[in-house]
Amino acid sequence: MIYNKRILLVVDHASNFIPKKYSNLGISSKAIKSHIAFDLGVKTLAENLSQRLKSSLILGQYSRLLIDNNRDINDPTLIPEISDKKIIPANVSITQKERLYRIQNMYYDYHRKIKKHVEKQKIRFIISLHSFNPVYKGRMRDIEIGILSNKDRRLSNLMIKALLTERVIVGDNKPYEGNLYGDTLYKHALSNNIYHTLIEIRNDLLSNKVMIEKQTKLLYKIICKSIRNLS
Repeated sequence: MIYNKRILLVVDHASNFIPKKYSNLGISSKAIKSHIAFDLGVKTLAENLSQRLKSSLILGQYSRLLIDNNRDINDPTLIPEISDKKIIPANVSITQKERLYRIQNMYYDYHRKIKKHVEKQKIRFIISLHSFNPVYKGRMRDIEIGILSNKDRRLSNLMIKALLTERVIVGDNKPYEGNLYGDTLYKHALSNNIYHTLIEIRNDLLSNKVMIEKQTKLLYKIICKSIRNLS
């Protein structure tokens, strides 16, 4: 038995919500429904997985085009002016007043929720869920699931090992590096010596309910197996 109440799932890019007053930040509705605005499929996956684990779950409430929860406050891409070669007009011309508003009411609100929950529930494990596009620069990515880590690899190494036993094509700090200064896991896990890992799932594997359920079952199995080895 694992202590599920001490597991926290976080989804930085769960939502593509942009309030009407922003007029889609000057980009198309099609773009708002794409990967540049949020991580496709991950919200449903996280909700299903949290229910199965009986764990805590905190979801980002706004599109990463408004502000990226998984960045340090001083990162130049915190409020992106360009994403996937698309200029975000409203962000290019953002005022200091608007920048501070988004930081206070979107970014800090999200991270305060995590901090408060970690302290109140004495969280021992934080798992961050993301998804990535199957095609990059015209080439198909062969990785199915990536495990991203920083210098604390205790949980990540166990996750990779467990996934390999399930014959999953795994990326170790691929398709992205996981050692981003000031990101969500740096703030709330690495800095507090809490076991943690970031799971990146190729979003074509989350394209419908059946596939999401398949990934839910897989992740439930490997998370439980990995955490037992640390408990």
